[in-house]
Amino acid sequence: MPRYPALRRLPALLRLAALVPLAVLLLVRPAAAHEGHDHGAAPEPVAAALPRAEAHSDLFEVVAILQPGGALTLTLDRYADNSPLDGAVTLTLDGQEVAAERQGIGLFVARHPLLERPGRLDLVFTVTVGEDMDLLTATLDVPAPAVASGTVVEALALLRNSVVQIGIGLGLLVLGLLLGRASVRRPLPPMVDEPPAIRPVEALPSGKRRAAAALIVALTAGGPAGAQQALVTGEAPRRLQDGAIFVPKPSQRLLGVRTLLTEHGEASAALRMIGTLVPDPNASGRVQPSQNGRLEPGDAGFPTLGQRVERGQVLAYVTPTYSAAERGSLIQNAAELDAQITILEARVRRLTTLRGTVAEREIQDAQAELAGARQRRTAIQPALSGREPLVAPVAGIVSTVRGAVGQLVDSATTVVEIVDPSRLWVEALAFDRAALERITGASATLPDGRVLDLVFMGRGLTVRQQAVPVNFRVNDPPQDAPIGISVLVTLRTARAVQGIVLPADAVVRSAEGPPVVFEHATAERFVPRQVRVQPLDGTRVVVTAGLDAGQRVVVQGAALIAQVR
Repeated sequence: MPRYPALRRLPALLRLAALVPLAVLLLVRPAAAHEGHDHGAAPEPVAAALPRAEAHSDLFEVVAILQPGGALTLTLDRYADNSPLDGAVTLTLDGQEVAAERQGIGLFVARHPLLERPGRLDLVFTVTVGEDMDLLTATLDVPAPAVASGTVVEALALLRNSVVQIGIGLGLLVLGLLLGRASVRRPLPPMVDEPPAIRPVEALPSGKRRAAAALIVALTAGGPAGAQQALVTGEAPRRLQDGAIFVPKPSQRLLGVRTLLTEHGEASAALRMIGTLVPDPNASGRVQPSQNGRLEPGDAGFPTLGQRVERGQVLAYVTPTYSAAERGSLIQNAAELDAQITILEARVRRLTTLRGTVAEREIQDAQAELAGARQRRTAIQPALSGREPLVAPVAGIVSTVRGAVGQLVDSATTVVEIVDPSRLWVEALAFDRAALERITGASATLPDGRVLDLVFMGRGLTVRQQAVPVNFRVNDPPQDAPIGISVLVTLRTARAVQGIVLPADAVVRSAEGPPVVFEHATAERFVPRQVRVQPLDGTRVVVTAGLDAGQRVVVQGAALIAQVR
């Protein structure tokens, strides 16, 4: 009688643990082709998971999507610009007329028993928008309901790559548990109450067995990603194998996608350069002291940023500051002038009393000498106890303040800068001198996308950084325009360019680098097209190659479509 009774059952347990991975392998092995048949390569995924049909005319575009349960969702848009239309749609299914219920602007829902029967349906859409009316035709393939056994086979095929590892791991786990249990000398007393027995899956009702099986498949199929993959309906925007992008109609409306029918035209060639927004030199000014001193506030206080000031308004005072030697010299000069003035006043009084006995010329010379002494004394007085007022040279808004009360300043210090926000200029550097001779217009684009109209004022004769400096005046600038910021200046020249004019937002950079536009090939399919473009102004470009007339091009939302992966 062995000391450990459990060891007698060890060979049987080991054989049982070894059968677990084998059973898993047999359970999930891929299905073999029947004799005389070849399954071949798996078909590529289609562009949409739900059955759908689309039709369009020169006015309207309709997309019909068959939802699970037999409901047919209809979207109505304008064909040219892809904007939703508020109208009415009547649906005809194999000769039977069905009224579509309006759910919103350009959104309708139709229900009919024919939509639940497998087969091909001929659809006729009667669209009425205002005074416009049109008939559109399409064909919808209603699929047969999925078979349960096929769903199980697909689920097992999905698991065949990962469940093998899971089965091997479970077998090793069972083997470890059995070895650990076999090595126990005697069973230990239970430390806690035993939990109630869990009912096996076979003992559950049929409905609960199906739910449990679905839960096991969701948990084992690659973790959370596999469970989420089973729930996705396939209606999310995605990039297809051929490089096109599938964007369902609901997503297009969420992204605000708009299109434009292209047409050939003629535009003026443009030249771009970097400029800086600066104040008009005739409507701006700097406030600087003429001598060294200490700043003191004006009658209305020290100026602040954004404050409106008028020309001649006192903004601050500068009290002169001197060393001990300089102040002593000034006091000495003032004392000498005071003494001289006293002597000259007495002389003038004496000569005036002797008028008639002395020459009149002598009296006039004494009076002139007294007036000169008084003027010199008046000029010294501000240096001793006076202060210099700092006045605004122009009317405008305080743009910069570089001083504070009590600060020591010199004649080179700019205390306040004043700018008139209604009069601004743009300074730029032009490297193409020949283009400056044929300027027909100019514009500047701010970093936030706003466009400013410019008027060419002139160019300099001195080359700066191997370029010619040019100046432009801004027509009606915005009040919040940031002075000193860099702007993109676009010069329009007299040279004509043939091509297709599009908004600048229609052109985006592809992952490879070249610029592309998105052609609206079908109702829910967008194809990137590489193009060659030239700038026209801050908001438009001209496409010189890569597009033909009559194509629908995305002009709003192209950047969002380019991010779809």
